[in-house]
Amino acid sequence: MREVFAAAAAQYGRGNPLLELERPETTALLPTLAGRDVLDLGAGRGHYASLAAAAGARRALALDCTPEMLAAAPRPALVADAARLPLAGSSIDVVIAALLVSFVGDRPSVFREVERVLRPGGALVLSDLHAVASCRGWRRSFEGRPGERLVIEAPPPATRTLLEELRGARLGVDAQREPVVDERLEEAFRRAGRSDFASLRGTPLLVVIRARKGGCDAG
Repeated sequence: MREVFAAAAAQYGRGNPLLELERPETTALLPTLAGRDVLDLGAGRGHYASLAAAAGARRALALDCTPEMLAAAPRPALVADAARLPLAGSSIDVVIAALLVSFVGDRPSVFREVERVLRPGGALVLSDLHAVASCRGWRRSFEGRPGERLVIEAPPPATRTLLEELRGARLGVDAQREPVVDERLEEAFRRAGRSDFASLRGTPLLVVIRARKGGCDAG
């Protein structure tokens, strides 16, 4: 899997309708970042680390297991495993884990590590491909060399499973969104050369969740 991300690093994010929806939806659930210590977990090229720095974060740290991805990320940047974070306990205010959890082998361990490094009341905001979209044929694919399409078989967990794992890590969910394929993505599908917009319209494409250390689940 790391080899695929290394090969896709230079082109990552181009022609991907999933990101067209993920970035505004995840950003909408972010707490205030100004003056906070922010961890962009599974940062790739560091989109959220850059966003946090621009928003006035005290520290915006990009962390990923693929050096080729992090080469384009803002500094500071760390190559590390999400299940073994090289960070002190209670040292981070906000963790952003965008499109990460399908790719980790032990999600409960990752969530426990997130809980460990978050300060009391700190927030985790995560996004992932929706399991329904995966069942309807959406695949995780990336541009490699010219004319090459790289595919990773990484079926996402059901939303219910994610919620249970977060609770098990003592992270209380306080917001959840499940945005669908709609008119916002029609142009992105066209640019990507996809012909399945009509058949996927109305399909949940993402799950986006905000959870807090020491918080209680909404409802």
